Amino acid sequence: MPGIKDVADAINASSSFVISAHVSPEGDAIGSQLGLGLSLMKMGKKVTFLSFDKVPDFLTFLPGSALIRQGDRIDEEHDALIVVDCEPGRTGLKDLDRAPVKQIINIDHHITNPKTADVYWVNPDAAAAGEMVYDLLKHMGAPIDIDVATNLYTCIFTDTGSFRYTNADYDALSKSAELLTYGVDTWMITENVYETKSFNRMKLLGLVLSTLEKSDDGGLAWVTVLEDFYRQTRTSAEDTDGFINYPRSVKDVEVAVLFREAGPDTVKISFRSKGRVDISTFAHSLGGGGHPNAAGVVLKDTTVDSAKALVIPKMVEHIKKTIVA
Repeated sequence: MPGIKDVADAINASSSFVISAHVSPEGDAIGSQLGLGLSLMKMGKKVTFLSFDKVPDFLTFLPGSALIRQGDRIDEEHDALIVVDCEPGRTGLKDLDRAPVKQIINIDHHITNPKTADVYWVNPDAAAAGEMVYDLLKHMGAPIDIDVATNLYTCIFTDTGSFRYTNADYDALSKSAELLTYGVDTWMITENVYETKSFNRMKLLGLVLSTLEKSDDGGLAWVTVLEDFYRQTRTSAEDTDGFINYPRSVKDVEVAVLFREAGPDTVKISFRSKGRVDISTFAHSLGGGGHPNAAGVVLKDTTVDSAKALVIPKMVEHIKKTIVA
């Protein structure tokens, strides 16, 4: 089965890359994309950073973020497309089967990854894709400086919930400590990621929390984000990052769900578990994917009410079966 050596060999044999991550990118997606790309650039390789969605405002502090171009297709020829933190199908990029690249290289830590790329390395035990990128760069003997380290530390920091989640294991913590030796400013990262929220975002949070509901048995809680909320508060979808943690923090709740309108007849659903309920399999059954404690799916040709009617009863039953088992 392909792994870190295969990815390293493929990268070493190539000279030009497009690097992309998933739609609606967060800290791990942007950080691993930039951390890998900046290091490859220091090796003398040509790198184009491409993202379907723009970099969220709270992540524009990351070194190199201004280099990321927003778009939905690869226009120029490159030796390879490197996809980090997701499977290639989740990048939002169009016509990948006809893209002007010789191969697709995939680096991901999601257990639901189908492993369809030409060269791939999938490690569900990694806390973040950025942790894998760090291992890859060390394996290759690639250059790591403060800019690369800041991006990769942010990956682990955000995907472990500032080291609060169960995936903040020995590897995640020890590698984060190693990255600090490059001069990473931990408070600067903390301040940008968690301590700098706009007034309008807080108004949006108030509207979203007003939709908070829970199941009769208390094991499931959910919130709803309507597109009209953005108009009322002059915000956008990126401002909802982290909102799902509020229903998850409710006492006795095992799983939290965030339902978000994402365009005409489209609903994006995020799931978060406190640890006892595996939600990756549930998300996969609906056509989505993710981790045991963090997963999601996008449902087309539906409304928020229809999505709730489909998901909530099934999730309540899934929780009951899991907890009883």
